[in-house]
Amino acid sequence: MDQEIVDLQTVYDKTEKIQNTIHNRIHVNKWESNLRKSYLFHFFMGLHLISGVLLPFFLTWGKLTFVEVMLLQSYFTIMILIFEIPCGAIADYISRKVSLQLGALITAMAALIYGSYPNIIIFAIGETLWAFASALTSGTDQAFIYDTLRKLEREDDISKVMARNRSFTLFGIAISAPIGSIIAAYASLNLVMTFMFIPFFIATLISLTLKEPNHDLEKKKTENYFTVIKSGFNELKRNSVLRVLSFEMIITETAVFYIIWLYQLYLEALQFQLIFFGFISTSMTLIQIVFNNIVIKLENKCNNKKRFLQFYSIIPGIGFILMSVIFFIPVSIPLILIVIGFGFSRSLLFTKAINSQIETQNRATVISTINMIASLIRAILYPFIGYFVMINLSITFLFLGAMIIVFALFSRIKSEYL
Repeated sequence: MDQEIVDLQTVYDKTEKIQNTIHNRIHVNKWESNLRKSYLFHFFMGLHLISGVLLPFFLTWGKLTFVEVMLLQSYFTIMILIFEIPCGAIADYISRKVSLQLGALITAMAALIYGSYPNIIIFAIGETLWAFASALTSGTDQAFIYDTLRKLEREDDISKVMARNRSFTLFGIAISAPIGSIIAAYASLNLVMTFMFIPFFIATLISLTLKEPNHDLEKKKTENYFTVIKSGFNELKRNSVLRVLSFEMIITETAVFYIIWLYQLYLEALQFQLIFFGFISTSMTLIQIVFNNIVIKLENKCNNKKRFLQFYSIIPGIGFILMSVIFFIPVSIPLILIVIGFGFSRSLLFTKAINSQIETQNRATVISTINMIASLIRAILYPFIGYFVMINLSITFLFLGAMIIVFALFSRIKSEYL
């Protein structure tokens, strides 16, 4: 009888072990599916057909001046500034998943409106929707991924997963940019914008299948909506390390951002034909994919993280300065790629450090606060960029390059912050 009891206990233990294994596997698969769906979501949201012909869309089809384009973008960033914190709070207070769903759907609607009629008022309506959608997704996608990784006990993978998300976005741009150029050359520029409704709507459908990772956190919340909003500012106010990291990430990222608006003017100065613009855009996105996947590996091999960050920051600054004096295709194209590759991958060096400084329950709100500050700085600089370009494109490149190098040399970041 005793032996039978022992045998039964052994069978029970084995059965329980198998059940626990199956349960754990199901648990892991459930949250890992979020990561796979996130890659697809970012791919379809990255199918920006217009990216290779963005300025011709505004200047040729939209009949705007470059100053009007810059004012329109200043309006866009101000709207992001207005929407950023409330949208971040929506993600924290209601649902990260819902925020991503609304962001994708509203972006699809904005594309339809933008391609409907060439009028600055119509464009402003489109920019308003696009700003609202951007505010809904910026910061939220990172918080969504981080909380998913917490479920998997893989928080340290946040930089790697975000880099992969960005790579899928860039892969989408790389595929779509040449297609957009061909559509623009053989059909019309507004169709390029209108057709973007399709991939954005597919991204919306994908977001409907995501699993919300922070329901358990939400049940514990007792703060009201405005308390959640206020917490984003308070987190930056009380955490000096977070302030330093955020500020120094934003400054260089903002300066490099303007290459998106200036490189097509640079291509026109190089006498590039419109049909080839998309292929340059594809090259720019492919170089970002390469750098996004190697930057963290390079950092891990470097003992002095601050020196590595300074070196990494100075390179795009030098690229801008060289672009101000060099207008020779075999050199100019690589310079564009250098600025893009180093400049746009640099923020990944801050991802883990910034997330480690933020309390989990308000993560999307704090990240949205940081994005809001970036939007404010961009809004302030847009008129200056427009003014400099009207004077001389080379002066604009020189200004941006000098600003990047100065802030890199006088960085207050310490290696232990990273």
